[in-house]
Amino acid sequence: MSTTVPITNGRKLETPFTFTTAALGSDVAFWRSYIAARPSPSDDFFTLINEYHARYGDYNLAVAHDIGTGPGNIAQRLAKYYDHVVGSDINEQALAAALSLISSEILQRMTFVHAPAEDVANKSVVPAVIGNGKTDLVVVSECMPLLDPVKSLDTFNTLLRPNGTLAIYFYGRPLFTHGDNKEACDELYDRIATRICTFLLPFRGTPAFPFQQRSTEALVSWMDNIAFPATSWHHVHRYKWNNDFPLLFNSKDGYDFEFEPVDRRGEGEVTTETVDRGFWQDDWDVERVSGYLASVFPNYHINAGERIKEVEDMLEELKTAMGGSRRVSFPVSLILAKKK
Repeated sequence: MSTTVPITNGRKLETPFTFTTAALGSDVAFWRSYIAARPSPSDDFFTLINEYHARYGDYNLAVAHDIGTGPGNIAQRLAKYYDHVVGSDINEQALAAALSLISSEILQRMTFVHAPAEDVANKSVVPAVIGNGKTDLVVVSECMPLLDPVKSLDTFNTLLRPNGTLAIYFYGRPLFTHGDNKEACDELYDRIATRICTFLLPFRGTPAFPFQQRSTEALVSWMDNIAFPATSWHHVHRYKWNNDFPLLFNSKDGYDFEFEPVDRRGEGEVTTETVDRGFWQDDWDVERVSGYLASVFPNYHINAGERIKEVEDMLEELKTAMGGSRRVSFPVSLILAKKK
C-alpha cells in the first residue's frame, strides 16, 4: 500500500516500500500494474477479520476505514461487507487512480481522504458522519511498520467506536511451495531481493534512516514490537502464517545496520502461529516475481545503474529454475484488537 513519504528540504526521501517521485506522477496503468504485482488476500482472510469483529461486542457493518488505501484495491474488497468505506492515503495520485479503477456503483458507497495515517482523526479530515467514534473497522494493510506506532494507534482508537475492530496486517516475500527445487527457488529469490536492497544503500546516516530502522524492526519482530496498551485495547489476537520464514523482504545482508526482534506483547494477548503453504496461494511466473520486486523496491533500476545486469542474470536463473509458473504462498502477520 502507499504510505507517507517524508519530505526534507523539499525532496521526497527514499523510504521502505513507498512510492517516490516517479511513481507519484504515474497514471492509472501504473496503479493497475501495481495491484497485479501484489498478492491478493483470500476471502477467508476477510472472513476471519469479520468473525473476530462479530465475536466481541455489538456487531455492526456500517463503516470501514482502509488506512494507506493506495489505489483502493483493499477498500473495494471491504465494500463487499460494509455499507460505507473510507480510504485514506498521503498519495493524491493513487487516490485519483482509485476513481478510475473502482466501479461507479461501489464508489457511491466510498469516501476518499487525502491525509497521513497519523492525521486521519483530525476532525477536519474525515466527514463527521463516518469519522471519529463511528468507525466499525479500521484496516491497516502493508504500511504499519512505517508509522509512528503510538501516534497511529491513538488515531485509530479515536476513529473507532467502542468495541470497534482494528486489523493490521503485513505480508512478506513469496514462498515457493511445490517442486523438487522449491528451496533453490526460495534461495534465488532471496539473493535477488537482497542484492536489490543493497542498491538502496546507504541507509545509516541518511534522513530516511529512522523510517528504515523503524520498519525493519517491525518486520523482523513480526510486528510484535507494536504494543497495545490495556487501557485502550482488549482481546488482542496476533496471527502469524508461515513464520518459519522471515517477514522481511530479503535477508539481513541487504542492510548496513544491525537489528534484532523486539517483543512488546502484553499479558493476556493471544498469538496463533500456523505453517500453511496453501495460505493466500497463487501461481506466479518470473515476470510476476520481477513486478513484485519492483513494487517493493521502488526505483531500484535507477539506483542500480550498470549493476542492473546482475539482477537480470539472476532473474534468468530463477526463470530457468521455476520452469514456468510456480505456486507460491506468503508469510503474513495479522493483529486484531478491540477498542475499549
